[in-house]
Amino acid sequence: MSYDSKSIFETAISEEIKASRFYSNLALQMEDKGARLKFEVMAAIELRHYESLLSYYQEKFNQPPKLQETGECKIVRPETPQKTASFAAAIKVIMDTELRAYEFYKKALESSTDENDRKIFKALADMEQAHFDHFRTEYNYMSESTIRFASEDIPWMMEVY
Repeated sequence: MSYDSKSIFETAISEEIKASRFYSNLALQMEDKGARLKFEVMAAIELRHYESLLSYYQEKFNQPPKLQETGECKIVRPETPQKTASFAAAIKVIMDTELRAYEFYKKALESSTDENDRKIFKALADMEQAHFDHFRTEYNYMSESTIRFASEDIPWMMEVY
């Protein structure tokens, strides 16, 4: 991949605002208040990524970016969960989305020669990896059929002498 920081940042900025909208839309679909809150928080996190990238871009290039507001996503191309998607189905889509975002930022990091750009791409890659790990753990807990939990593992079951 040839490194063109301007187009990479424009793509990243466009994708982060789409990610925020994606999470906001998922939140609206969730009947469960906890699930809705989780997606609202993720929408806010992705919006902060967008705002940070936008600020850096404007400072670096002294102009507003050319954003791809509509059409197919360049980075992640997430599946669109059905309007009646379960929380688990949404989590699977999110895991794929976050992993692809991580891979995009990792490639940008590996291609960049500008130290400030590298710091930003490293931070964003780490955040996207953390999002993936969080949702993977959550999905694994939801999909596990059994968890080893013996009575001796329960603190309130300990005998007091």
